[in-house]
Amino acid sequence: MALLIKLQKVPSVEAFLRSKPSEADVKQLYNEYNEASSLKQKDFSNLYEPHCDNYFETDSYKNGEEDTWGYAICCETLGFCGMSGWLIFLIIVIVLGVLASAGAALWFFYLNRFFGGKEEEEEEKKEDYSNTEDIGSVEISVATY
Repeated sequence: MALLIKLQKVPSVEAFLRSKPSEADVKQLYNEYNEASSLKQKDFSNLYEPHCDNYFETDSYKNGEEDTWGYAICCETLGFCGMSGWLIFLIIVIVLGVLASAGAALWFFYLNRFFGGKEEEEEEKKEDYSNTEDIGSVEISVATY
C-alpha cells in the first residue's frame, strides 16, 4: 500500500510517467493494486486517468516503450491501453471463419437439397409416334406407306 500512496503524491506526474521503474517496483505496484479494495482502486484509477490520457500522446507511448512508469500504471495496472491490431485482426478472421462455416453448412444441409439437389429421374427420349397406327403390339409408321 505504501507504493500506491507514494504514487498519489508525485509532484510532476507527466515527468514521472516517462521515467523508468525497476522490475521490483512494477511487481509491487501490481500486487498492491490487486490487493487494495475496489474503492481504493477506483480512486487510484480516477486520479491517474487524465494523466494517462496525456501519457498516451507522448513519444514514449507511441514508440512502444514498455519500461516506463506510464506503461506500468496506465496499461498493465489500470488496463487503459486498447487491444493490439493483431488481436483485432484475429478476432475478425475467426468471426468470418465461423460465418463461412455456417453458410456452407446451411447450403449443404438445407438449401442444396431444398432447391433440387436430389437426384432427378430423366425421362427417356422417345420417338414421336403421334403419326402411327397400332396393329397389335407392333407399331407401324404411316409415313412408310
